[in-house]
Amino acid sequence: MEFNIGPRMLKTGLAVTLTLLVTGMLNLKFDIIAAIAAVLAMQQSIMRSVAYIKEVLVGNGVAVIFSLLGTFLLGTHPLSVGAVVIISIAVNIKLGLNKTVSLTALTIMAMMLASNDSINFIYIVERISLIAIGVIAAFLVNAFIFPPDHKKNLYSLVKKTSEKIHFLLRVIPNKTLSIPKQKEEDREIEKLISKAKDYYEIISDERSRLFIKNKMEFLRSIIIYKHMIRVLERQYTLIIHLEKNLVEIEDSSTRSYLIKKLISELNGYSENIFLMYEEKVKLDSDLQRETKAAMHVTINNLIDELQGSEFTKWSYVFPIANSLIELFDELDKLERMVRINELKAAQVS
Repeated sequence: MEFNIGPRMLKTGLAVTLTLLVTGMLNLKFDIIAAIAAVLAMQQSIMRSVAYIKEVLVGNGVAVIFSLLGTFLLGTHPLSVGAVVIISIAVNIKLGLNKTVSLTALTIMAMMLASNDSINFIYIVERISLIAIGVIAAFLVNAFIFPPDHKKNLYSLVKKTSEKIHFLLRVIPNKTLSIPKQKEEDREIEKLISKAKDYYEIISDERSRLFIKNKMEFLRSIIIYKHMIRVLERQYTLIIHLEKNLVEIEDSSTRSYLIKKLISELNGYSENIFLMYEEKVKLDSDLQRETKAAMHVTINNLIDELQGSEFTKWSYVFPIANSLIELFDELDKLERMVRINELKAAQVS
């Protein structure tokens, strides 16, 4: 069983520690509320922390209003607290404050669960201060302690996914992998692609940060990662179509070798682009044009074979042929982006 303590876990622990130290110095009671707020407020990026604080301001306004109304109209009975929490959650969702629902509910409970049935100004300030201390502590730790290297993390995800895909595209045409293992790899690739897309949204948020070093290089990287994820999606679609239709194609087509040849060429092309991005190889542009021309010929031969074929054969071959064409197009775009990035980096240095 793996036991890994990542940066976010460490930062959450540090945020809780900082929160408890501050509440202790200020002699605030119910410091557990501030600690819980710090845990809830820890976000995956600095910009998401900023956006979260903005939502907290509005969400806490909702919480204060509903806490006061709930206490004066319904009292502080557990049923009353529960009813107010339900209504406030509904209002938060209606306002689009989905991320701060838990914190709003925590604020309401902190305010309504008083020692008596009255809420005075000092009590409101104390309870809001507890939430504010937790949220601010989480933001400060997230911004200045182990700031996340999103580019490195995202490319690590993309690279891991591409390696699994390249492996499958080598073994599926040769049928050298068992079906259960193949399905297991499919599920893992699907999860990794989904994770990469989610992480891309995080890194995309960082575009609005004012203190990014070398912002143009950062923006070029975002575009490249976007195209890389598209390539992964096209490759995964191709894998699914191969698993579904390759056997029927081999049984009904005398030129199934064209598909296998093109898969091998595209797989090598994809690996070379990733290596070029990592600056491990330099691809000759003339040689690449010749390779792409050869792939064009293979695609045209495959299309020629389909001309006049029965519908059944089209249903087997066309999904794969279409996936190959879409993948080729995305790889061509990715190569151009990587070459532009390489050229810009050379000009800067």
